[in-house]
Parts: sequence; C-alpha cells; structure tokens
Amino acid sequence: MNDMKPMGLEPLYTPLQLPGGLTLPNRIAMLPMTRVRAEIDGTPSDLMVEFFAQRASAGLLFTDSTPVSAVGRGFLNAPAMFTTEHALGWRKVTDAVHAKGGRIILQINHVGRVNNLQFLQRNIAPVAPSAVRIPRNSRMITINIPRITPYEMPRALETEEIPLVADEFERAARLAVFAGFDGVEVHADSGYLIHQFLSTNVNQRTDRYGGSVQNRARFALEVLDKVIAVNGPEYVSIKLTPGFQVHNIEEDDIPEKYSYFIDQLNQRKGLSFLHLYFGDLASSEVFRSMRQQFNGRVLAEGSLKALQYAQMVASGALDFTGFARAFISNPDLPERLRAGLPISQPDMNTTYSLGAEGYTDYPKWNAADPEGSVVGPKQHDDADALLQALNI
Repeated sequence: MNDMKPMGLEPLYTPLQLPGGLTLPNRIAMLPMTRVRAEIDGTPSDLMVEFFAQRASAGLLFTDSTPVSAVGRGFLNAPAMFTTEHALGWRKVTDAVHAKGGRIILQINHVGRVNNLQFLQRNIAPVAPSAVRIPRNSRMITINIPRITPYEMPRALETEEIPLVADEFERAARLAVFAGFDGVEVHADSGYLIHQFLSTNVNQRTDRYGGSVQNRARFALEVLDKVIAVNGPEYVSIKLTPGFQVHNIEEDDIPEKYSYFIDQLNQRKGLSFLHLYFGDLASSEVFRSMRQQFNGRVLAEGSLKALQYAQMVASGALDFTGFARAFISNPDLPERLRAGLPISQPDMNTTYSLGAEGYTDYPKWNAADPEGSVVGPKQHDDADALLQALNI
C-alpha cells in the first residue's frame, strides 16, 4: 500500500469511542441511503445482508432511512421497522455485519406529507402537522412505479394522536434492540415529519405543538425521549439539517430554534452523537455555533472532500464524518482512501433498481486485477483526482 501521509488523511483513521463504549476503528461512516432493495412489504432481503456486510470496514454503517409505520413509508421496496418480520430480516443484516467486525445503526423516520401512498391497497391520506400540501408543481417519482404523481393533501394530525406517532418510533427502537443493532438514529431532517413540525411553513398549528419555538420542537423531543427510554441515551443519535430546503420546507428562525434544541439535547446527557448536514459545512456559522454548543460527539457531513474532513477532525471541528454515493461503488472505500487507490464511480441508472446490479456487484480492490477493480471512468492515481472523485 502507498504511504497515506502525503494525502493528509491520518485523522480519519484514528479510533473514536462513543458514549456507551462503542468504538469506531476509523472515522469514515457510510451515511444513510435509500436503495430500495427490500421486499415489497419492507422486510430486508438477502441482497441487503450482502450489501451491508461488504461495507463492514466503514467506521460505522447507517441503514437506509427506515419508516416506523405503514403511513410513514415513502417508497416501495424500501426497508421498514414496524413488524417482527422486519426485525427478523434486519437481524440477518446485523449478524452479517458483526461477523465481519462492523458496527451498524438503524436510522428511523416517518415521511409525513412526503408520501402520496398510492402503493397502498387502500387510500390513506398522508399525515403532517397541518393540512399544507407540497405544491403541485413539486413532483415525486414513485420509485418502481412507472409514473410521476403529484403529492396528495395531507391530513393534520390531531393533538392527542401525536404521542401515538412518537410511540411508533419507540416501537421501532425496541425492534432495533431485538434485531441486534448497535444504536438507532432519529431522522429529524430532510423535510420529513419531524422536520415538518420544526418548520415555519408546514407547521401552522395553534395547540401545544405549534407556534413558539418550544412548541414546534416538542414532537421531536417527545420522540427522542421515547426512544431514549428503550435502551438509554448512549444508544441514540439524532440527525438535523438546519435550513435544508427540501420538500418545500422553510425555516425562518434557525438560530433561535436550533439553539433551543441543542440546549434540550444537552439536558439529555449521554447521547451517542449529533449528526448534522450542511452543504456549506466548512463556512457555516450555524454549524460552528451548534458544534460549540453541543456537549457531545458530532458527525458532520456536507459537500467537502476527504482531505477537508480530515482537517476538520484534526482541528476538533467535528469528531467523524462519512460518505454516501462513494460507498455505493466502493465497498472497501476506507481501504482505497488510505492506500491512495483509484475510486470507482457509481452508475446512477441502477441506484434504485431492484436487483444485484448497481448494488452488490461493485468489486473490492484486487491487486492482481487492477483494471477489474475500478468501475466507471478511470481516475488518475493521485490525491487531487481521488478527492475529486469522492464529491460525486
């Protein structure tokens, strides 16, 4: 292998211990990705077992973002976690990852109004904080259904119904323990249900879940408390994307709201880590403020190169980071980075197909067959080309 020192990536290869004793051998996580390779009912498939085991050298593996109820689903053939059958399927995944020496956590979510649910046997309206529809000119390609459909009008959750949705997250966490996961992450981002409650445009409620910053954060904190109660705070992380304008989400109060939210997280001592996404991570004042305020480990991601992440880890600006698309086509990504090896590029045309193609058929590096170890346009074997390839 080549000496990694010229690349400056050494900080990404130092171990990291999380609260509760989970130790990561490196600081390169495989971030959550929707890959739609589960069975149609959401039960993890044998392909998923193979996929995650192939990538077990990551410091930490995240599952696909996994819904906690049928109403919370967004895609056909995406994995779920609300039945015993789902948990038994996931246990095959965790067993395979652990057999390879890996660590894996389950990201749990509810898509709220971002689901038109046309794949269900009977029509059920999507739910949201308020009956605020995603604009009709915003369209969703329903994966594995050959049509483009507009989003439906969501039904506003009733006040006394909202704690029942938090209970669904709790049940998913209990199933995660049963399935052998090393932790769970609450998905509070990307315009899905928890983020909809945090927003200033979708949440138009006038009860205890709407209006003030404290009220709009209430649902997220109730979910977090329910999940923490299952197996302790060290088993739980949470992902936030302040200001991420996706699925027609607006946030007009980011500094005030997230300062309050981080203060609340600090009161829930011992959380595994805080997961933050900022596209402009390196220059974001909001990120720096949240990082400074939070009393714990921080995983941060954005549109940076590996060298930039390594520099931020070295400076203490973040504790660890991760990649998504680069892991699609490089099951051995940490090893390739460390050795300065060429990086394969994913075929985005097969990202959401149903079979092994574009999922488990990407090769690991084989020194005896370098030509067969790289998929897609060849990369120059130098640091600049390697780092550029990661930002795909």
